[in-house]
Amino acid sequence: MATHGAGGDCPRDDKEKKQGEGGAAGGSSLGATGDRSGTGISTEQILETGEHLLNGFISDRLQNNPDVAGARVLFPGISQQSDPSIKRLSECLRKIGDELDANMELQRRIDNVPCTSPKQVFFHVAKELFADGVFNWGRVVALFYFACKLVVKALCTKVPEMIRTIINWTMDYLRDYVVQWIRDQGGWEGMLSYFGTPTWQTVGVFLAGVLTASLAIWKMS
Repeated sequence: MATHGAGGDCPRDDKEKKQGEGGAAGGSSLGATGDRSGTGISTEQILETGEHLLNGFISDRLQNNPDVAGARVLFPGISQQSDPSIKRLSECLRKIGDELDANMELQRRIDNVPCTSPKQVFFHVAKELFADGVFNWGRVVALFYFACKLVVKALCTKVPEMIRTIINWTMDYLRDYVVQWIRDQGGWEGMLSYFGTPTWQTVGVFLAGVLTASLAIWKMS
């Protein structure tokens, strides 16, 4: 896994503990194997699971896009995962992705993202997603979704070498700013309870609003 770092784009007040939606505590970065929460889950374990989930999520989204569906072979999808926990999490992500795909305003804003400066756009949007220092599963999923859409854009514009780079940017951002918060939730399985109560449509609308606002701020910058 590459370790490019987040290029200095750090969420404002990222060290400040805040309470987020669904009982989420603020996050801060640690070293590669640090565990301040006492859960025994290492940074590398969280990142490895996160990368499995991101790859599966991208593979699933590509299946819904006939223009790039053939590129699924580049990603290990959910069918290749034997871990039942990862399968449950992947199903959760799939349902959320379907809701976000159906939001036309969000798709219009993403379509307007230029392909000329993807790194600048990615880190600006990532920073805006967590700009208030609040961490929750919704925003983590929104980051995954935006990374996925950038991958699709790279494939559609015949720039496949950007795919691994975009995935690395996402994992680097999680490592630098979000991994401690995920550890504090007991790992990725905390996402299942977060998205278990509201309807999927409500979750989709919420996440679409978060991403749309971040993209709008980027356009004004």
